[in-house]
Amino acid sequence: MRTIEDFAMMEPMRYYDNPEPTTPSAIQKRQDMIDNKDNKYIATEKHDGDWGMFIHYSKGNNLIRSRSISKVTGKYGDLTAKLPHLAAEMDEWPDNSVVLAEICWEQYGTNANTVGTILRCLPPKAVERQKENKLYGLVFDMLMWDGIDFTGIGYSLRVGTCQREFGLYGDYSSHYFRVTDVFFDNFAEEADRIISAGGEGLVIQLKNNQYAPGTRTAWNTLKMKQSLPHMELKVVSTIEPNKLYDGMMPESWRYFEVRDENGIHKYDKNFTDAQGDFENPDWEGVGVHETQYKPLPNAIFVPVTKPYYMGWKNGVNVDFNGVIVSVTSGLTDEDREWLATEQAAQMIANGELFAEIKAMSVNSQNSLRHPCLVRLRNDM
Repeated sequence: MRTIEDFAMMEPMRYYDNPEPTTPSAIQKRQDMIDNKDNKYIATEKHDGDWGMFIHYSKGNNLIRSRSISKVTGKYGDLTAKLPHLAAEMDEWPDNSVVLAEICWEQYGTNANTVGTILRCLPPKAVERQKENKLYGLVFDMLMWDGIDFTGIGYSLRVGTCQREFGLYGDYSSHYFRVTDVFFDNFAEEADRIISAGGEGLVIQLKNNQYAPGTRTAWNTLKMKQSLPHMELKVVSTIEPNKLYDGMMPESWRYFEVRDENGIHKYDKNFTDAQGDFENPDWEGVGVHETQYKPLPNAIFVPVTKPYYMGWKNGVNVDFNGVIVSVTSGLTDEDREWLATEQAAQMIANGELFAEIKAMSVNSQNSLRHPCLVRLRNDM
């Protein structure tokens, strides 16, 4: 049985990655895991951030460590001072508790590189860069809780305890610690949904898989993620945004197109709420947003997407070996705004704009499956 002192220098367990097996046996084993054959497997969402081990010894005595050993200190990297908001929440846990979590933001479109711009800094700068948007700990495994060693029990029990303690109604479902999504079937569908939305994928494990430090045992675990190398592809055109917002809660949406007797105008609900009503609206010259327009009482409000409201582009079309591939995942608001500029249009017309793209695979039509933008490049 392990004690709390065993974890600070414990080598991480690694997860098996065989995206394109070639032997019939390997192909069948991979498919059995994806199909959850005999209901032996469980999957969790794989987030694109930095792996972290969160060790709570006692109140005020915490360690947040990385998975790589420093060449200078000979110890695993200490991230505790860079994530003081997470360390403070760890003080609410039972003494002698250890969880694994991905250090990242919840929204898609960020990745290990963007997280690294914070964690590679010295602590004061790392804290400053999180002033407006703090990093989260998305919990996916539990190795010890209240002094009880969990490494020798199956993964389904470990992740089930994560759900109980860090789920929506758990005692420790705090602001910055959340349990990652857990799936019991439809692994392929869930992976497609996550990757197409800009996420990284899934990790499938045997339900009875024990935590084995330093190992990468084949077919006990399997990563389903984008697997092709990054590609530099020429941008041939931009994609116009969808107009209508089709989210689940339009009543809380902020961007609208307003139709009344004076015509059609764009209306930012948050701006108006903050500024108050305008008794004598003068929106001439305000530009595309027209946020100061006061709708008439009989106005019709139509929720629209943010890119449409702002006059941005929603993505790019790229040339992949003669096949035009549409890419809308992975773009930031800054990307969408810049693509609507005359500079971007001219670069595309001159063949000077390229996109670094990642994708899961090539499909039967020789197109890319789940392409996602890494960055736009004009320095090729």
